[in-house]
Amino acid sequence: MSEVTGPLPPSPLRVLITLCVVLAVVMQALDTTIANVALPYMQGSVSASADQINWVLTSYIVATAIMTPPSAFLARRFGRKRVLL
Repeated sequence: MSEVTGPLPPSPLRVLITLCVVLAVVMQALDTTIANVALPYMQGSVSASADQINWVLTSYIVATAIMTPPSAFLARRFGRKRVLL
């Protein structure tokens, strides 16, 4: 019998899955950043106050938070790969 003396290297599939999940999180952060950058333009084009525009971003973040549990349910029901794609 041979003993393993150290941790096994991660499989290529596991590394690919990790990279896809990291990319999805980065895309979500980028999406929020784009919405935040577009707010001053939206404020000028619709003549809204700063408080009204802040509500737009707050609503966007709340909608994202609300969709987290249904996303988990769909991922469990249909598979994470299908939901992510």
